[in-house]
Amino acid sequence: MALEDLIKRAHSTFLHQFGGDPGKKVTFVAAPSRLTLLGGEYTEAVDGFSLLAAGNHSIVVAAQRRSDKMGVIHSLTYDEKIKVSLATLKFDRADGWANYPKGVLYFYERTGRKLEGIQMVVAGDLPEGVGLGASAAITVATAVACNILGMNPLDDATLAKLCHRVESQFMGLRGDYFSPYAVKFSKKDQLVLFDARSFKPEYLTFDSKNYKLVVVDSGVRKKEREDEFKKRLELFTQLLQEIRKHVPKVISLRDVGGEAYETARKKLDIILRKRLDHVVYENSRVKRAKDILQRGDYEAFGRILSESHDSLNDKLKTTCQEVDILTEVVRSLPGCLGSRMMGIGWGGSVVCLVKAADTDAFVNRVKGDYKKRVNISPQVFVNEPQEGAREVEAVVSTTGSQAS
Repeated sequence: MALEDLIKRAHSTFLHQFGGDPGKKVTFVAAPSRLTLLGGEYTEAVDGFSLLAAGNHSIVVAAQRRSDKMGVIHSLTYDEKIKVSLATLKFDRADGWANYPKGVLYFYERTGRKLEGIQMVVAGDLPEGVGLGASAAITVATAVACNILGMNPLDDATLAKLCHRVESQFMGLRGDYFSPYAVKFSKKDQLVLFDARSFKPEYLTFDSKNYKLVVVDSGVRKKEREDEFKKRLELFTQLLQEIRKHVPKVISLRDVGGEAYETARKKLDIILRKRLDHVVYENSRVKRAKDILQRGDYEAFGRILSESHDSLNDKLKTTCQEVDILTEVVRSLPGCLGSRMMGIGWGGSVVCLVKAADTDAFVNRVKGDYKKRVNISPQVFVNEPQEGAREVEAVVSTTGSQAS
């Protein structure tokens, strides 16, 4: 759905739910989906690097101040509304989707930037459960709205870290930093490099006219994926202890490299060595991708995406049969320069670098070819790097009045 249409829907629903007060401005914030091209959960775990972009789907929040210290949140997607006191916010499993904006309000209040109250509508076309960062989009959109409506706004890096706390602390789920970072810091026709240590963005131009980032969902989520992910992270902790026996000053696996690393890795058994190799060489791939994109060599960039995926498969063992088949399918199609699994693994989506001229044919072929192989009809999403979360204007109708 076009962003303008989402804004119209959010505005119309806001007026229906809360009425129109000409003396109070309605603020609109749009936050995009998130694409992970390199790095991600495993490199963040070692203070490393990721290459990210914002995608074509969006969450739109329409928000307005209140003066009664209450938060009233309506979801257009779920057609539900909740009302909570900002003074007594807490996680409630029964509130489901609403815990994401509630968590933002909870931490925002605790930064000392008090809100008098807020009422908001959440609308979106961002599909859930396919690895496009839906939860990050709703938290960042809410946080940006709070920044606009409250006093003494947070800087962007602090805002992204606050959004991470919503999942990891308020909701007790596995959260990451790179997703809210990508949602906030991304720019149109740019890829953004995430440094888990510095949080300072670095941008690389992407040729959106001639290349597209196509996400294909395998339709599979293996039940063991979270447990296996935790095992990999525990292994990284063990590996760091082993490396420190040979290179004592290493702070994290991000810092491993050079001759000292080669000496240390030779003393590891083959399984540990493979696990370690992935994060060490994945960080290196992000740096190589930077040089390649600055040269405009998209053939080489596609090869790096595939190299990264093959490392996830061979060295981390995080793929599954369906993702392996999907990878075979997409790489066999004309115009696909490379592909890589997004997320922690054992199912999920792959992102493909596809020549723009071949995109339509690619989408049609992958749907049919993958279904023939595994009897699953995949969802396919074509993306160009988009702008990160920001305030947007209300859409004005041709008669000059605001959309309703």
